Amino acid sequence: MTFGIIDVGTNSIHLLIGILGLNGKFHVLLKERDLTRLGAGGLARGRLTEKACRRAEKVLAGYAATLRRFGVDHVEAVATSAVREAANGLDFAWRIRKRLGLPLRVISGREEARLIYLGVLQVARFTRSTVIISLGGGSIEVMVGDVRRLHFAVSRPLGCARLAERFIRYDPVRPEELEALQREVRRAWAPIVQALRRHRWQQALGSSATIQQVLTAAHLFARHGSVKGKRPVIVSRQSLRRLVQWLATSTAAQRTKLPGLDPRRQDLALPTGVVLLAWMEGCGIERIQHAPGSLREGLVVDYLIRHHRRRSRHVFDAITDVLGPNGHNGLTGTWRKRIMQGILERPKSS
Repeated sequence: MTFGIIDVGTNSIHLLIGILGLNGKFHVLLKERDLTRLGAGGLARGRLTEKACRRAEKVLAGYAATLRRFGVDHVEAVATSAVREAANGLDFAWRIRKRLGLPLRVISGREEARLIYLGVLQVARFTRSTVIISLGGGSIEVMVGDVRRLHFAVSRPLGCARLAERFIRYDPVRPEELEALQREVRRAWAPIVQALRRHRWQQALGSSATIQQVLTAAHLFARHGSVKGKRPVIVSRQSLRRLVQWLATSTAAQRTKLPGLDPRRQDLALPTGVVLLAWMEGCGIERIQHAPGSLREGLVVDYLIRHHRRRSRHVFDAITDVLGPNGHNGLTGTWRKRIMQGILERPKSS
């Protein structure tokens, strides 16, 4: 079957189309992303602006046409923090469903965290207990778990675009703005860090495009040379701190020239670095590695699991709560092996 995914985020809207084979592999046909900035101008006020909604609707109309052109059999479309936290978010989702015929649904922060975890687990294929942070434009998600179980998951409206809109007015940022930003971030992290201390992990991973770019920039800024091939970027807390110190005194013109950073996201680099650094300091994390995998891969895995659950119920008698709220405490050897080996087939060209 041909499967389509739309991910409506605070910064970007993503489209993923692929063929879901009978062997359980997902062959990617098309990947598109548009930096739509749906949350722009409305995050601090808690309402999506009409200008941003029209901009997003135009992008989604194009994606709907692409789905029809590919003859997609099934579509999963989700909206996350910007829509979830906005007073008019449900109205926007209803508008998209009515006008474009897309089955857009608004997911909770906990569900977003679970799907991100599934996506990272699938692509990164880790076996050790792992803590993951995903930072988008509107929210952050933190998860702790392993291949058997998702032990902890939380989502908070602490995204980089939300913080930038709320705290940063000047370029370069003024000392009092930076202090207010850091104070709010530490306050928001405190209860999460306290809860995380009840769990143990052997490695820390960072997921999302914004984190990837900030970690790459920190790696290059520390003069570690180029990032070669698909080798994962690993950054120390000290290197990240140096980058944040530079970002705090840099101008937009300087940030657009920073290697590893998309110039269109230059305004998000400082709040991303501040959030990530405060989290690492609070949790005592010395090194963090970027991990591929996202909510989109998680949606494919989640659908595949639920599809097979209907056809082979006995296989899922022991599914863990990583795979959904109705799971139990164990994972069958067959499906543990399949998750470890990869339900998704990663495209060779991406």
